Amino acid sequence: MIIEFRSKAAGGFFMTEPVMKMVFAAIGQEFSVKGIFTEAQIPEVRSRLAAAIDQSRKQDQSRLNQHDESVREGLTAAQELPIGLSQRAFPLLEMLTAAEKKKVPVVWGV
Repeated sequence: MIIEFRSKAAGGFFMTEPVMKMVFAAIGQEFSVKGIFTEAQIPEVRSRLAAAIDQSRKQDQSRLNQHDESVREGLTAAQELPIGLSQRAFPLLEMLTAAEKKKVPVVWGV
């Protein structure tokens, strides 16, 4: 299932259900196919998402460093690493930031 996020503060974007579940788990939000982050909820949600993205970036960098070292030592072949939460959740963080500034909600699945 593909779910669209919308806000009057930013252009809409789509997220697949598995990615959305991963993002919502990272921010401690129960997954639902339809919903809204109200103006009052957005600062807390944005803060939790920013922290989750920061942690994911650190983990991604650690994995990249380990992978690069293994390649240099000839222990493994070079390969692409999976896309992490930090990349997948960034559009939502941008939308939440814009919505917070303009004091408008973010909706999805409607």
